[in-house]
Order: sequence, then structure tokens, then C-alpha cells
Amino acid sequence: MPTMPTNRGRRFGLMAALCSALLFQASTSYAGAHAGADFSKVEELPVRSGDWSPEEIAKGREQLIRAFDAGWVRVMASGKDQEILATEPANMPGASKDYIVRMADCLPHPDLNQWPEKPVGMFKDILETGVIRQLVQGVPETDANTSWYFSGISQKYQQAVFDEINKHYGVNLKLESVVLKPGRLPATSVLVANKIDFVSQLNATGGVTEGIRRRTSRRFSCTMSASSQFVHIPEGSKLSTEIKTFGDLVARPEIRICAGPLTTQTAKAFMPKHTVKTKYVNDLTVCDKALKKGQVDVIINPLHDLSIAGLKGYKAVPTMIVAGTPLWVAKEGIECADDGNPRTEDECHEVDKP
Repeated sequence: MPTMPTNRGRRFGLMAALCSALLFQASTSYAGAHAGADFSKVEELPVRSGDWSPEEIAKGREQLIRAFDAGWVRVMASGKDQEILATEPANMPGASKDYIVRMADCLPHPDLNQWPEKPVGMFKDILETGVIRQLVQGVPETDANTSWYFSGISQKYQQAVFDEINKHYGVNLKLESVVLKPGRLPATSVLVANKIDFVSQLNATGGVTEGIRRRTSRRFSCTMSASSQFVHIPEGSKLSTEIKTFGDLVARPEIRICAGPLTTQTAKAFMPKHTVKTKYVNDLTVCDKALKKGQVDVIINPLHDLSIAGLKGYKAVPTMIVAGTPLWVAKEGIECADDGNPRTEDECHEVDKP
């Protein structure tokens, strides 16, 4: 196990103390929700920087990803992830085992996922300063939001990974959260600008942010959380007998769909001819009300049974579409436009496409 230097005089470490009014600080992460913290002033946040060569910048970012993976693999190998699922969601402990899917893009082989032993660049700076900063989204933490049924799991998963990192490197990392408003996020811009170290489990791997595929514009860790999508149809309605598969829904573009932030991009991508109404806050209750008012016909949601959220009278049809969320770190060769407003989603692009 390496012994990390105690010198905390680097630029990021010196400025971290000035940021308490700008950041929401927590011992556990908030992936997709937070409990009443103010939104962050991104333009006032310090940049993590150092006297690093381009090679050290790239290597330090990759080391952070490999540390995330090493930690996550050890969480899986120990069975800690399953222990966490047994406690979630808070209103029905253990029910998450029926809607959280295991994505086997990383197998629980600790011996094949070694820790980076010669930290450089940003990863070395994180370990020396003892501070790591994540991007989260400010959705109210209530059970009226789909994210509530996932955020507790994400928080505990992520903290379990940090526990492994702390144990291996002999540190006690302080996690700071940059909180942005609900809606579309300029996540890649903030990441590339080095205002944050990583994006929490907000974004599914297959999606798009700021006009570019996330898989293209960022580094990403093992998938930590994954879930499927389900079409929820009112029991007793005509559609409940007509829509038996996802293909049946795809073939009916006149059917109006209500979706929350964990579903909308997937639904729009797979059903571009359908009307998809997105509800970013209190999506469960708002979609339920919209359906009962005749404004939409079905709800698509990653919960396999809406009764978990207290919404009864729905039949669930599986889509067989699964999306997973990793942790995200900046990648070289990505530039983003800047309209002067750090909260808008400007376009990003590759500097030199292959």
C-alpha cells in the first residue's frame, strides 16, 4: 500500500476551503437527488490543476477510473452490493432486488483489477488534498420522484467504493458535491473544465449529453447500477389488452407517453414517432395525474411495479431495454462551446475525430 504525501499546499487544496458556500458537502454521494442544498455557482468554482504534462493529465484521469473499478469489483466480490440492495428502497427494503439489474461488464475478479500504485496528475492531487468533487442534480429527495428509488442505492454503492479507496491508500477522502438544477445538464462541459473530478451515476452509458455520445466524450467506469424500462398501462383499459410487448407500443405512434428523467432519452430514441412528455420533478405523481386526466396514455418507468411508489392499478409490460450508469471522468480531445452561462447545455465535440 503506498504512503501518500501529506503536503496539501497545491492550488486545489488551498482553494477547497473557500468553496464551502458554493458546494453541498456530504459523507455520502447524491446521485440524482439531494436534500435541500442550494444550487452551486459553477462559474465561481476553482479548477483542479497542477504542473502536469499532457501525459500526466491523461494518466491521472485513467488512474481515477481504474481506482473506481478496483473498488467496485471488491464491493461485488465481498457481496456488499447485495447487502445494500436488501436495505433499499427505504419504504420497502429489499424490493430493489426486483428492479436493479446486474450488468456484467466488469466481473468480480479483484486480482484482475489492480490499484494504480504510482498516482500522478489529478489522481495524485485528489489523494494528497483529501478532497474529491462530484456533479449531482438537485431533484427533491421525495418518493414522488423515480430517482428516489435509485439514489439511495447509488449513494451507498458509491460510498462503498470510496471506503475501498480510502482503505487501500490510507486516506479519508472528503466528498464535495456540485449541485445543478433539474433538467438537461451541461455535465460534459463542467467535467472538461476541471470544475469537478467526476460525474456521479446521473447518466446512462448509452446516452447523449451536449450533442455528443457520452461514451465518446468521457472516460467511464464499470456499470454500477442498471435497470430495465417498463410500460405501465392502466388495468382494465383497452390498451392493457392490446399492448402485450414493447413492439406493440412501438407500432402505435399515436399512444402518448409520460416519462421521468431516468427514461425520457431512451423512450425518445427508441420511439421517435411517439409523443413523449417529460416530467423532471415529481415524475411519478405528475405522470399518474396526467394519465388520469387523459393527457397521456401510458407511463414508461424503470420501476417494475408502480405499487412500490404507491401507485396502484397499473399493468407492467417489460421493454427488455436495459440501461446502466457508471461514474464518469474527463477525456482528452473534447472541447465544448461556451455561451457564458455555465448552466446551459452547450455543444461539445471531438477535436480530432478518428
